[in-house]
Amino acid sequence: MKKIDINITVGGPQGGGIDTSSNMISRAFAESGYNVFGVREYHSNIKGRHSYTHVRIKNERPRSLKYPVDFLVALDPDSIFEHLEDIGKGTKIIYDSSIEKAELSQARMIMRDTSKSIKAILDEGDFPNTIAGCVAWMKSKGAIPLAIPFTSIVQDAISEGVPSRYFNTLGAALTLAMAGVEQQYMERSIRIVFVEKEAIAEENVKVVKAAYDYCKKNHTLGETLPYFEHSSRFMLTGNDGAAIGKMMGGLRMQTYYPITPASDESTIMEAHNYIKWVESEASRMKDAGIVVVQCEDELSAVTMATGASITGTRASTATSGPGFSLMAEALGFSGISEIPLVVTLYQRGGPSTGLPTRNGQSDLDFAMHAGHGEFPRIVMSSGDVEECIYDSMNSLNYAQRYQLPVIHLIDKNLANTSDLIPSIDSKKVKVNGHIFEKHGLDFKRYNLDTKNGISNLGAFGKDIFWMTGDEHDELGHVTEDGIVRDKMMVKRFKKLETAYEEIPVDEMAQLHGSKDADITFITWGSQKGPILDVIEKLESEGIKANLLYLKMFIPFPKKFVKEVLSKSRIIIDVESNFLGQAGKIVTANTGIEMTNWILKYNGRHMTEDEIYDAAKEIITNQEKNVEKVLTHGA
Repeated sequence: MKKIDINITVGGPQGGGIDTSSNMISRAFAESGYNVFGVREYHSNIKGRHSYTHVRIKNERPRSLKYPVDFLVALDPDSIFEHLEDIGKGTKIIYDSSIEKAELSQARMIMRDTSKSIKAILDEGDFPNTIAGCVAWMKSKGAIPLAIPFTSIVQDAISEGVPSRYFNTLGAALTLAMAGVEQQYMERSIRIVFVEKEAIAEENVKVVKAAYDYCKKNHTLGETLPYFEHSSRFMLTGNDGAAIGKMMGGLRMQTYYPITPASDESTIMEAHNYIKWVESEASRMKDAGIVVVQCEDELSAVTMATGASITGTRASTATSGPGFSLMAEALGFSGISEIPLVVTLYQRGGPSTGLPTRNGQSDLDFAMHAGHGEFPRIVMSSGDVEECIYDSMNSLNYAQRYQLPVIHLIDKNLANTSDLIPSIDSKKVKVNGHIFEKHGLDFKRYNLDTKNGISNLGAFGKDIFWMTGDEHDELGHVTEDGIVRDKMMVKRFKKLETAYEEIPVDEMAQLHGSKDADITFITWGSQKGPILDVIEKLESEGIKANLLYLKMFIPFPKKFVKEVLSKSRIIIDVESNFLGQAGKIVTANTGIEMTNWILKYNGRHMTEDEIYDAAKEIITNQEKNVEKVLTHGA
């Protein structure tokens, strides 16, 4: 079987239909039976600045992205400038021939610092600071520029309308034609994308036909790719996965204040009736409802979710770093009052507003320590779209079982990763709840005689108990008695011992690869996929490596982690932050020092090729305390 491995970048102005174009490409390949994996990168302005999607297509399921790309689809001049270094030998560059005279100095939407870097590259090779100069530079690197008359192709295809509105469709169709995807799958993709807009769909189909005709006429039509039989699959993002997982996990109330990239999770829930595959559950949700509330701020969001949870409702909130900062006091209230609460924390580049639409993994330490004083919490993370589904279900179970705040970390890269999921098993995670019984007026909500640290969970409106942010006795009455305080602190933290004993080890950490490998990568979050691909590549070269993949940080699986790392000769910590936060947590819990680091904190996603290159250098040089900082990405 011919191995297919195609990387495509589609770039253009924010708000210029980049997502639609990428969606068409992804769906057409999926309709042909291929597997698709992609990441969306976008600027933090509403319209105009450069945004792009990076998609990888393979026979087997892709887990990462790779440079150089095989196709660069530029829907504006800025995309040529911005992705100057993403190309290589054989890269096909599809762009509108009318932009060749565009000058770098006139590209007002490119950031000043980025423009300086582009200028330096072109000047070094004595290339003009124009699109024509960029194209010549790319050609010198072995790329294949394809200047195409976008406007005339569209004008010949449609009778009326603004040609530029169809450039995203044209770019997608040209790419698919050159990649060898049959026209029928692109047309089918169009009708799915514009499912409720039949007239618009038909106009776009005409543009698709014109694109394929152009490629036939100009001998750029690719060799037809084979079709693969496939069952129905779900094209989901990490945001989709988290929303679906919560709904499957019995969520009944979600609160939020709009913030990137967390908002998508809540807006998906607001439209939950479209998820037809939930079958019988869909009809029950329609009647029972999931209440989604957009609050005035994050303080309101977290306290409203807490209030709902007090009544026995499964409740959660979703936010990003700045919003989570505002939630710290309410986390403490949840901790001392033993209220089940799920906070899905979408990480982005900080501090402060930082990089509001870019990737980051720098909130781990904060998630573990947010809120003053000491109280138990569970801190967990996900590393792929499927995990987002089942981890979101589990987070609700953990909160309910142990009556504490659960902080579920999802990095921005994963939130905006799209993946084809072959199936979703609604029975994979059982929804665990509590039986509410009436206990009377002397109900000891915070019983001290519990052996596992878990309190009685009363029935709101039936059992009488008091709730306060102060220290309290078993009934909930405020107390400052030293003996009661000591007992309450010990009781609350006993929950973590119980959780450590009850939660399966593979939900806390996993070892991927050979147990006797002497090279161990450590990571968490969205680097999981790229590292697994790197390990396969190293093994093909006779180098044995494995991955210690961390999922839970409180409680921390220290026995398992120590056992794995004690067998490793070279340890490489891979994270998207400056300090290597997870590595420090490993050291604090096991006493084992990290010896090498691959870090990235420029806000862009990690790719297979850059992790491989950095790892290979560390392994080859046999040195310790090597820190490789990755910088690639537009």
